[in-house]
Amino acid sequence: MRAYLGSATSGTQGTPATGVTVLDIDGATFTPLGGVDAPDPRYLALSADGSILYAICERENGQVRAWSVQDTELTPLGDAQSVRGAGPCHLSLHPSGRYLLSACYGSGTLAVNPVGADGSLNAPSGTVQHSGTGPDVKRQEGPHAHMVVTDPDTGPGRGHVLAADLGTDTVYRYALDETSGTLTLSDELRTPPGAGPRHLVVQDRYAYVANELDSTVTVLDLDAGQSLSTVSTRPHGADKASHPSAIRLSADGRFLYVANRFVDEIAVLTVDGPDVALVAAVPCGGDHPRDMVLSPDGAYLYSANQFDDTITTFLLDRATGIPTQVGEPFSTPSPTCIFWA
Repeated sequence: MRAYLGSATSGTQGTPATGVTVLDIDGATFTPLGGVDAPDPRYLALSADGSILYAICERENGQVRAWSVQDTELTPLGDAQSVRGAGPCHLSLHPSGRYLLSACYGSGTLAVNPVGADGSLNAPSGTVQHSGTGPDVKRQEGPHAHMVVTDPDTGPGRGHVLAADLGTDTVYRYALDETSGTLTLSDELRTPPGAGPRHLVVQDRYAYVANELDSTVTVLDLDAGQSLSTVSTRPHGADKASHPSAIRLSADGRFLYVANRFVDEIAVLTVDGPDVALVAAVPCGGDHPRDMVLSPDGAYLYSANQFDDTITTFLLDRATGIPTQVGEPFSTPSPTCIFWA
């Protein structure tokens, strides 16, 4: 299966990378096929037809850029564009295909960059500045937008752009005007004070939010517009903070997986609508799992371990959801994002 690998080219405890790598992944076998140099392309997105790859440049003067995809070749498409914010850390393509959405951690802002007919990017049509603080004086001194995605449900009251902000303990819901390319705030969904929402996944009416600062998952009811419950991603009695990064949902919707950094574990949680429970925590096989993805067929889990320059492979038990490490770790500099083609 073809995949694109984002990486850190500066400011990392791993080996600085050079940019985006094109990979073929077959179970636990990794074959590099090429790539392109780029500054800190730490998160990636892909057009619906797979012909255009997008990446952030996670630096003080944040940018987004695009490449056309032809087999294993990535060719720059248009100019890199500003996001008018600092430290962009996540991006996603709006389902319309006409706008690229970015979340900037450093400035606590969101950006909307229009996508041209050829897939190239234009200057932002809209930006949003979050405001507020949280009880963690070191990490929540101001807003820190960490993820921006679109609710896949287009029913009444749904289909919003969802933005998780670690600094304000809030998941913001926005309406995107597809004519002007601007965002209008619809409402705000709160996580517990000091939780630090980082990433989320959506299934049916529920959003499951991985909270970085208190190592938990919060369940949000998107229809009711409220928080329902919060559960730990660490075993009972664990005394070391884990700073969760990625959260993923199994193909059958029965299990959640959360990458716990610093303790270097993959937390496994059962999920049944609003009910979530931790069932296991498995070593990730590396150091600092910055990202984690499931294979498209749901058979494997891959952990991108930024600080020790590895990707580890796990076979998933379909009945229990428990991952078992298989094969040898794949060596690659400072991996931060795996995105399937």
